[in-house]
Amino acid sequence: MPGQTVTLRLAKENMKFSAGHFTIFGPGERERVHGHDFRVAVRVQARVGDNGLCFDYGLLKRRIVELCRELNEWMLLPGESPLLRIERDGALLHAVFGAERIPFLAADVQVLPLANISVEELARYFLGRLLEDRAQVDAFRIDGLDVEVASGPGQGATVSWQRAG
Repeated sequence: MPGQTVTLRLAKENMKFSAGHFTIFGPGERERVHGHDFRVAVRVQARVGDNGLCFDYGLLKRRIVELCRELNEWMLLPGESPLLRIERDGALLHAVFGAERIPFLAADVQVLPLANISVEELARYFLGRLLEDRAQVDAFRIDGLDVEVASGPGQGATVSWQRAG
């Protein structure tokens, strides 16, 4: 029925990325460097139009896949962590954590505007990137978005956005 709100779930096989990281738990406590095959799933609350569709959600699927490709096969570091300092030294980038200077090839690293590289922060990152084009969100009549990033079966985080009013 036109005007009804429905929830679409988008969790395609190609909505994934592989990346290295370490989570910072507190001063002096972090994980060892390791990697995950992260999966992204999005639930969209939107109104059904007169044509029986919410919108061409192929466009949203392509955007999610594009964001996954941007992070695929990188070492991810948090650029906004109060516990980590990032120093560039020629071709090297050092993640300075307490007394540790962890070297990486700068060409292999993406520094994200996050406080940590965790499923919580990655879900927030994806949601923010999907909401960048507010004109498209409005044109698609999207009332809510839930973005889940999982680092493995049974371990993930979901962040939500609802249209105000």
